[in-house]
Amino acid sequence: MDIPAGTALTGFWSRPLFRLQKRKLSDIITPVTIPRIIFLLLLRWITDMWCFFWFMVLTLTTLIFPRLAAAQGETLYHLVTGGQEVCHVEKKQSLNFLALEKGLRPWVLAKQTKLKVDTLLKPGTVLKFDTTHIVPTELTDGLVVNLPERLVYQFYMGVYQRRYAIAVGKKTWQTPTGLYKIVNKEENPTWTVPVSIQEEMEDMGWKVLEKVPPGPKNPLGKYWIGTSGENLGFHATNAPWSVGHAVSHGCMRMLPSEIAQLYPQVSVGDPVKIIYQPVKMALTPKGHIYLEAHPNIYDVKMDYLEYVKKMARSYQLESRIDWRKVDTVLKIRSGLAHDVTKESATVTDAVTPAPANKPRKLGLFPLQVQSSRVE
Repeated sequence: MDIPAGTALTGFWSRPLFRLQKRKLSDIITPVTIPRIIFLLLLRWITDMWCFFWFMVLTLTTLIFPRLAAAQGETLYHLVTGGQEVCHVEKKQSLNFLALEKGLRPWVLAKQTKLKVDTLLKPGTVLKFDTTHIVPTELTDGLVVNLPERLVYQFYMGVYQRRYAIAVGKKTWQTPTGLYKIVNKEENPTWTVPVSIQEEMEDMGWKVLEKVPPGPKNPLGKYWIGTSGENLGFHATNAPWSVGHAVSHGCMRMLPSEIAQLYPQVSVGDPVKIIYQPVKMALTPKGHIYLEAHPNIYDVKMDYLEYVKKMARSYQLESRIDWRKVDTVLKIRSGLAHDVTKESATVTDAVTPAPANKPRKLGLFPLQVQSSRVE
């Protein structure tokens, strides 16, 4: 093939390449040069793709940076449930245990009802109180434990069921955070005393026990739900007064009546996620911002206000928050969720949660469906 007649000797058809105007193209494109040309074209394509890749990375990072930042430790939830509840006391019980059944701190319920924590409630007593709370939707199925709350949340097929009060590890024997799964279940379990607890018994001058058979002296009570964590699980207790406190050796104690309700609803293989979240924030579908604060039971180094500010920046919510309300919530740390939206609108009333003291049998519908949310 000859070089086209009259073609200007610039660019591809320049003299440096062909030198002679009438040199044939077949003399240049030979079996030796073809691989070189293909290599150069491939190198150019790879370079273009590499540049395009990093361009997209930078673009997406710029657009979703707040979400990426928030994913690293600050989770914004979206489900707020509970609300104003009218409770008809059905059995003789203390205000303290009623508070545990409702997922409230006893002093919070006492303050709302203007009663003392140790008040003995009579059947037929009617109480009105608030139970609004943010649901930590860390899983769609399984159990989520938030240690500062001393509560475990149950989820089934993407639906929040309810929450239960628990006792967690004491400050010197903390319940570990992490993702686990249920590995065994046992009714009327025999307690095989861990070596670490045997050593503690010896240090305290107590009789060292290796095993405790089922019965009233067994600290595991009638039910055991074991997880993949070492010596970590949920169990009933022969010391129900301890539920709601940080007093255990790492396990999560439950009220006997409540673990009897939970036990048939969980299965081996179900996930269990344990988190440490003293402050929770939620953005509801209606655009309201809720904030909930709890005591820092393990004295983890953190500044509550700075944490909230960081989360607000991460999700670009700073201008929509009434920071005076935030200060109040963080000061009281009641465990109740409060609307901290600036110029907040009227919130839809919540449906009363399902009673805590009525166990659900296998095969029945969930105790509490998502329609019971505040928004």
